[in-house]
Amino acid sequence: IMSQYRLETEEDMASYLDPNSHGVAATYINNGTSTDINIILNNEYVEQEEGIGVEALEPIAYCRSIDIPSVAYGHLLNVSAIKDTDGNIIKAATNYTIVNIRPDRTGFIALELEEV
Repeated sequence: IMSQYRLETEEDMASYLDPNSHGVAATYINNGTSTDINIILNNEYVEQEEGIGVEALEPIAYCRSIDIPSVAYGHLLNVSAIKDTDGNIIKAATNYTIVNIRPDRTGFIALELEEV
């Protein structure tokens, strides 16, 4: 008997990032060329300097690798305003510089961001 693995399709992956669900619309800018993409934006607490116990928020955007094939350090990500279900703005539109890139080999990539 052969086992079957259910693999996620590109449509499945895109649906995770849908702005009508968990996602947020963003514009990825690579040397002046703009691409509209959808992301999930998390603000994670990270330790600033090991051992001293000081933590700070570090924004991380998760997106599909296929949407930004030539991503590099220093490229820009302009994130639309984040709103609650009633349409109230939780976080204003924000511009970020990509400061670290972490592909996860599943088709998604984590982009560590710094506000511009």
